[in-house]
Amino acid sequence: MKKIVAMLWMAITVLFYGSARSQTLAAIDEIKMEQSSDYDKAEPFVLQTANYLLSSIYDKNNPDRVKAIQFIIKWMSGSAHYSFRMDETSAKIAKGNDDVMAVYMAAMTKYVIENKEGSKDPKLVKLNAVKYTLDYCGNPIFKMRMTKYLKKLAEAREKGELEKMLQDDK
Repeated sequence: MKKIVAMLWMAITVLFYGSARSQTLAAIDEIKMEQSSDYDKAEPFVLQTANYLLSSIYDKNNPDRVKAIQFIIKWMSGSAHYSFRMDETSAKIAKGNDDVMAVYMAAMTKYVIENKEGSKDPKLVKLNAVKYTLDYCGNPIFKMRMTKYLKKLAEAREKGELEKMLQDDK
């Protein structure tokens, strides 16, 4: 009897999770970003989308993931309140890996929306985006391989030298 209840509970959880996830991503199709005020109104959905990307298993062929990345890129490109720097560090982090770059962009987005004051400091944005990216790529559950430079950043983080390494890397 306990096994039946446990299996039923798991089935309900899976069904609920699946429907909640699809509702979350279905909403982004309906969000228009044409004027400056549209980008402001979209902010909660953008944060939800960034959190989705930073908490879901990497699957290059997942259409929801692709849609989420496109949505974040569109918002980053059109938001009047935030500016995003793609500098040498971001290029080294991704090193030609668009999937890692998408994680980094989601991380930047998450940080600026959750930290309005910190969003004005490009060094803080970079530092925290790198931390989120390291958390994601360093977790084997998400199945995202770290680039060589991310591995170096992870080592620096372990030694308490991440901020210094990022400052030295201009």
